[in-house]
Amino acid sequence: MVNERIRHFTYYIKRMFKFYDLKAAYVPQILFVMLLLVTFGLRLVAQPILVNMSIYQQQWAIPYLEGLTSATVKDPAAMNGLMLQIITSDEFHLFLTEFMRVSGVLLLQQVLLLVLLFFYLGAYLTDLETKAPSAPQYLTKFVKAFPRFLGFNTIYYILMGILLMIFSFILSFIMMILPIASGLLPVAWFLAQVIFIFKDVTLLDTRVGILKNFRLSWKLTAGNRIMIGINTFFLESLAMMLFLLPIITILQESSRITLTLFVVSFIEVIALLVRQRLIALMYLDRTRIIREEEPHED
Repeated sequence: MVNERIRHFTYYIKRMFKFYDLKAAYVPQILFVMLLLVTFGLRLVAQPILVNMSIYQQQWAIPYLEGLTSATVKDPAAMNGLMLQIITSDEFHLFLTEFMRVSGVLLLQQVLLLVLLFFYLGAYLTDLETKAPSAPQYLTKFVKAFPRFLGFNTIYYILMGILLMIFSFILSFIMMILPIASGLLPVAWFLAQVIFIFKDVTLLDTRVGILKNFRLSWKLTAGNRIMIGINTFFLESLAMMLFLLPIITILQESSRITLTLFVVSFIEVIALLVRQRLIALMYLDRTRIIREEEPHED
């Protein structure tokens, strides 16, 4: 029969932590190096831009804070004049320029990571279903699914961005009454990750179309979302922390920035690969026929 229940992460833990293990020779090593180059290399590129952005931010923020007197706050005309003075200043324009540059670098980083991790997910899925797979088989599975992967994720992240902006706008009003509500934004992101956790693996495993994949990935997590949330909570939280930590470290101008960025990037790559393996294992547990007589992978 088909197993409709996803099990606790302890059932998968031995296999999911073998992030270095793919059956085709040299593929995991090459992938790991490429992922590390993307995470660490592009953070090095972003480092001086972030520093400049912080400097320009201080240059326009300090006059703004100095202008916020009790009289100014009570006078709408004075507040509008102060805001106009700030947004027309050279410092604010320089800040926006650096902000757009660093956003572009970080966006490129995340896109490259998504593509490389998609390849790894397909390779591991092939490993789980093929006794002696080869690197060309990994590539074939990736190439066949890539156009749909590109189309689906473009639509998905645009929609997610719009929904998060709307949610953030609503949240800004709630926070005036309840400041603790700021924690709802990462919670919303985590819930979206749980609900659509199978959005990429379905493209590799089936011929589902771009739009139908929303319904399929939603349906596959139905009834198992609490367990998926339990299984992925640590990895998702770690991924979020490892994304933000280098930015904070750079802005604090630590004396060991390069070493910190490398260590964080190294750990992040491992966490991302472990997450992909967990997704593949949960997906097969959700969709495949149980054969108890077949031994589990060591």
